[in-house]
Amino acid sequence: MRRRHQREPEPPTSPLSARHYSGLLERARVKLSAQQALALLVLLALVIGVCAGVVVIGFRQLSEGPAILYLPRLEDFESLPASWRFGLPVAGAAVLGLLFHWMAPSGRPTGVVHVLDRLHNHQGRMPMKNAVLQFFGGALALLSGQSIGREGPSVHLGAASGSWVAQRLRLPDNSARTLLACGVAAAIAASFNTPLAGVIFAMEVVMLEYTVAGFLPVMIAAVSGSAATRLAFGHQAAFSVPASQLESLAEFPILFVAALIIGALAALFILSQRYLVPLQQKHSPFPRFLVAGVATGVLALWVPEILGTGYDTLELAMLGQLSIAALAAIVLAKIVATALATGLGIPGGVIGPSLVIGACVGGAAGHLANLWLGAATASPGLYAMVGMAAMMAALLNAPLAALLTILELTYNPNVLFPGMMTIVVACLVSRQLFGSDGIYQESLRALGKSGTPSWRAQMLSRVGVASVMERAVAATPQLLERAQAERLIEQQPAWLLIGGDDTPQALRTADLANFLQRPPKEPEGNEEHPKEEEKIDLLRLPGERLQLAPLSWRATLLEAQQQLEQQGAGALYIGRDYDQGNSGVLDSEVAGIILPQHIEHYYRQ
Repeated sequence: MRRRHQREPEPPTSPLSARHYSGLLERARVKLSAQQALALLVLLALVIGVCAGVVVIGFRQLSEGPAILYLPRLEDFESLPASWRFGLPVAGAAVLGLLFHWMAPSGRPTGVVHVLDRLHNHQGRMPMKNAVLQFFGGALALLSGQSIGREGPSVHLGAASGSWVAQRLRLPDNSARTLLACGVAAAIAASFNTPLAGVIFAMEVVMLEYTVAGFLPVMIAAVSGSAATRLAFGHQAAFSVPASQLESLAEFPILFVAALIIGALAALFILSQRYLVPLQQKHSPFPRFLVAGVATGVLALWVPEILGTGYDTLELAMLGQLSIAALAAIVLAKIVATALATGLGIPGGVIGPSLVIGACVGGAAGHLANLWLGAATASPGLYAMVGMAAMMAALLNAPLAALLTILELTYNPNVLFPGMMTIVVACLVSRQLFGSDGIYQESLRALGKSGTPSWRAQMLSRVGVASVMERAVAATPQLLERAQAERLIEQQPAWLLIGGDDTPQALRTADLANFLQRPPKEPEGNEEHPKEEEKIDLLRLPGERLQLAPLSWRATLLEAQQQLEQQGAGALYIGRDYDQGNSGVLDSEVAGIILPQHIEHYYRQ
């Protein structure tokens, strides 16, 4: 194979082992850009799964450990006196408001919505300052009893772990997207101890696609994340409820009505975000957080079960130990408190609250079934589990992830049969009757950001430019002597990249070869001394020239297409160190060139 005439990047020292390592790493990056290094991607996913699991364990310890100073038991906010139930969320919101106020606006976005924005609009590059704020801000929000879940912060921290590894290794952006999804799967698995649900959540909610190349790394990341949390917190299921099953098909009408109510409540919650989320861009954090904290504190005076994640209330609902009146009050208060908290920007998630709301609606339906149909019906616990799945599915627009989450949380396979029916009905009501997408997509839209890429954009994001670019290129100055031009042609590049004073251009090498085949101009007879041979101006000789714009070798084909459209260029030159701030053709080590037909060829193949 003909060796490329390109300068090797010089390491700080020149031992052979360093050069060999650099070459191996570069070849691995090229294979990752073409999705040909699945084994390496799986190995990286294993590392990321462990990292994300450790980070989530640390977050749980920080968000739960200090609570023993003022709570008799974990999440037992109900035992606090009224002054504490009001003052704790208000004080926590005030401190959070000051913390966020001191941060620059670019460092404030957190949660799953931020992860989706960075994935689909910034190629998965997660700023670490946002992750640090999420770690401490999310813990403070949970400790102060805000009506949020810990899964949103966990997803953010897991995604940041995957992005951090990709950035440290300077991996191509297409593989960085996969590693971000690995972090998400590991975080969900570590937070809930649900590895399968973590995989489906990452693919269904975050990546919005199912591919074999994406599944395998995400699966191993979820397994390693779940293994880390099991070492820290044990192997037991998140909720211990007695086994129960549907006793009669006569219970289906009650489940159907419950699903209708859950779908309507999910749509109402999503609709509230359309009006609340834009306030994050109009008002500073302190007044927004204070409003959410005061509202939560006032509601907690009458319904203290809304404070915190509410998993203790969730378990009581599944055990059938709450009355219908109590369940109804919790549903209404939880919806208001959580909608205000998440809509106004409190750093938390909606998955936990959705499970509490769904369990309470389902538990109330179970009590009514027992009253109307007698003892030959399923326990309220089964109805609560079905309600959890339906609410999570309708709110997140993730039916499969919701079903598998409930299955792994309870280890009760009897929930599958009625759960599938209620999920379908709840999702249809939320999407078709009320016209609402999932909570994350609606929130992104309310912020004026794109959250649902087209299938073409998804496809172009899977492949890096390093795998399809034209590598037979050579950088050259604008003026060349004839001998220099001949030596340049001997290298047989397809394109010459000309670094001019203004915009760099590309010239086909064949046009220079045709020019050199012309006979040289003979000196005139009356000249005693022939003039010195004029240099060849590559920007003036006849031929096809393309205006060039720079692009990092880590970019995807989608980024290449966007750069071509934004710059109005005819082609892009791929610099090895352009992503480190070096954008000149002759100053950067050029790796190749991307033409529009390269993108079209991949798109049509």
